[in-house]
Amino acid sequence: MEDCDGPMDLTGLILEATMWAKAKFKKTLEPTDTYFALADNIGFHQIMVGDIIIMDRSRLPEHMLVTGFDEDNRFVLVERGYHGTTPQKWKKGSSLRIMKFMGATSQTEMIYQDIIQMDGTTTQNVLVDSFFVYEWGPNDTCLPGCYYLEFKLIKMLDAIVPEEPTDLDGDGDTDVVINPSVITWVPSTIVLPDITPSPISGIPPSFTSPDETPSTFGCGVGAGVDWVRRFPVDSEGFLIKIFDSPTAEN
Repeated sequence: MEDCDGPMDLTGLILEATMWAKAKFKKTLEPTDTYFALADNIGFHQIMVGDIIIMDRSRLPEHMLVTGFDEDNRFVLVERGYHGTTPQKWKKGSSLRIMKFMGATSQTEMIYQDIIQMDGTTTQNVLVDSFFVYEWGPNDTCLPGCYYLEFKLIKMLDAIVPEEPTDLDGDGDTDVVINPSVITWVPSTIVLPDITPSPISGIPPSFTSPDETPSTFGCGVGAGVDWVRRFPVDSEGFLIKIFDSPTAEN
């Protein structure tokens, strides 16, 4: 992993990996339906019991838990409204993601070397390479096909840590000293004007409630998180192709 300044310093950062396959519905799926077929059967052989299907919608996507298969008719049996989501109607051709793993723990690796300079001096412990590493498990690679792999690099907020209480001014009271090097700046709360539109008669009940907030739709980086960066930065994911093998274990 490199940026304009060379290998990235990954010290103290957390790395997660997510991988999925893509497919589409063959027919319209009603909210009460518990099984479906995939268009041209693309993706059927990449689904395993226990996989989570996430619909390709930015706001409030439905999640489904895969519970079984009809191998003869190429049907996928699912539990609708998984993870507290709401079963919805999905049109023929709607896109879905077959999640193989989500937020899996990964490792960062950095290589340091001593570099001899032009004047003969040596600069010690120079960062020369940085890597993202995910260790494949048997369940990750047992089904052949094309997948998308994404890494997320996470920086946690620094904690505010007080030093030992001390009586600095000699008045008998305990004074608490805060180490300024670990103080995290927190922006002031900004109160936005109320821009909620007035209720309008005749709006279909399927419209999102005006009481919803950005957090309802998964906006935010999570408690205690400073920032998150995803890789690759310029595409949906790293394309991974897993080939079938006649010598695979049964």
